[in-house]
Amino acid sequence: MRCLPLLLSFLMVAVAPAQTAAVRKVVLTGNKSVHEKAEMLGKSAYNFDSPDAWLFVDDLPPAKLISTYMDRLLVNYEPAVLNANVRVAQYESGCVVIPQGPKFPAMTVYDGKSLSGPSMSLECHVKYNDSKLGSMKGAITSFKLKHGYMATLAENENGSGFSKNYVAQDQDLEVKDLGKELDGKVRFVRIFPWHWTSKKGIAGDIHQKLNVGWYYNWNLNQNSTAELEYVPIKQKKDWPGLDQDWKARGSTHLLGFNEPDRPDQAKMTTDEAIAAWPQLLATGLRLGSPAVSDGGLGWLYDFMKKADAAKLRVDFVAVHYYRAVADPGDGKAAAAQFYNFIKEIHERTGRPIWITEWNNGANWTGGKDPTEKDQAKAVDEMIKMLDKTPFVERYALYNWVEDGRMVQRKDGSLTPAGEIYRDKVSPLAYKQEK
Repeated sequence: MRCLPLLLSFLMVAVAPAQTAAVRKVVLTGNKSVHEKAEMLGKSAYNFDSPDAWLFVDDLPPAKLISTYMDRLLVNYEPAVLNANVRVAQYESGCVVIPQGPKFPAMTVYDGKSLSGPSMSLECHVKYNDSKLGSMKGAITSFKLKHGYMATLAENENGSGFSKNYVAQDQDLEVKDLGKELDGKVRFVRIFPWHWTSKKGIAGDIHQKLNVGWYYNWNLNQNSTAELEYVPIKQKKDWPGLDQDWKARGSTHLLGFNEPDRPDQAKMTTDEAIAAWPQLLATGLRLGSPAVSDGGLGWLYDFMKKADAAKLRVDFVAVHYYRAVADPGDGKAAAAQFYNFIKEIHERTGRPIWITEWNNGANWTGGKDPTEKDQAKAVDEMIKMLDKTPFVERYALYNWVEDGRMVQRKDGSLTPAGEIYRDKVSPLAYKQEK
């Protein structure tokens, strides 16, 4: 009868006695995940008895669930406590409740092929180097990464040398053979909780009204929240510093140098960027290439050629785009030209693409400037293209290229293009291979 008090707690959770009989009770067990609408949360009580049983709320942001419905949740018949026994994260335009705490063993590594032999369980955020890996130093040949996490493995204990990033977004990931580059050579492992972020983001600190899943601000001074991922950038060779508390930052990705092809921005040669790249590798984060201007593709291709030759990890390619079409209100032409530009880059580099600055032309492109109506048409077609293009992982519109191209005016109000950008429900950015 030891379970009786716990069962009574479940029956009565967050409900006045007169309402107890009307409560819908949901037990999430095994690997059973449930998708709910927000309206059901006020009528239900949920108990998680397995770390693999998740609750998805498709139409409720994480902050609203945290502020209003936490008392509807139990983990093994104990109250759910944020960041103690549950994690609440963004999931596209909704959220997911994961019954796991910060010490959850997100990864298990093995010294034998096909998940065999002695093993070791690893936790998030710890920088596993030679001393922390112990007997597993240079012995890992296979691993299992739990659903909802990302891990980076490298051959040198500072994260340099050959490294590979693995993402278990949609299901557990089992790697039964690390391949010749890492098999029996791993001396660095770092794991991070994953963000189920949508493609749509914004460049700059104007995310508040635009309903985006992520943003960056050419700096490293913000933290991610449960519903908004902050992506830091190594803006220049020597700034900002990367000796960060990455757990507090809540970041999973790191952008490379900003427009190194331009003398008024990062201003670096490709050799200088290659020499500095181990600084970024040491974080264990998923790395984006230096983001060149749309006139700097030669610089980008030279960098990628050298990075590949040196076996330096670059997980996705970041670029900027401000090219204009003859008629700035011809959205289909603007989208087609944009697509052809990024398609060539994807085919040349073999990486997913992030467009970390873009707009429908700019004040330096010449030609006719768009009206607000023109801009709304063009932005609508351009984001439709970006959302349906599979090799585009993320995009972030840049706001400050003449008033007619803004999504948010100087007084904080949204333009017609801004309203379209705000209202667009964008798909998940990342797709895990089956």
